[in-house]
Amino acid sequence: TTTTTTTREKPEKEIMQEIQAIIRQITASVTFLPLLDRECAFELLAYTDAASATPEECEESDPKYVRDGVEMRLRSFSTKIHTVDAGVSYKTEDD
Repeated sequence: TTTTTTTREKPEKEIMQEIQAIIRQITASVTFLPLLDRECAFELLAYTDAASATPEECEESDPKYVRDGVEMRLRSFSTKIHTVDAGVSYKTEDD
């Protein structure tokens, strides 16, 4: 007897809806993130498998941690190929 396992692929429309939900959540995060009264910078980090190829426009680095910062986990989703966990870390000067 041969057993076959079928993996259901997620439709592109469903994946796009999950990405849109994360973007909406990031946009809504202004309600709980501290107000910034001056110019600031931020880093977008993608933690990948060590064997993954790094696109030319990206650079490899060590993890970046915000010492004594606040970390907020946002929505996650999976495409059946990739898993995306979103979050924001920040620290105010008052901390």
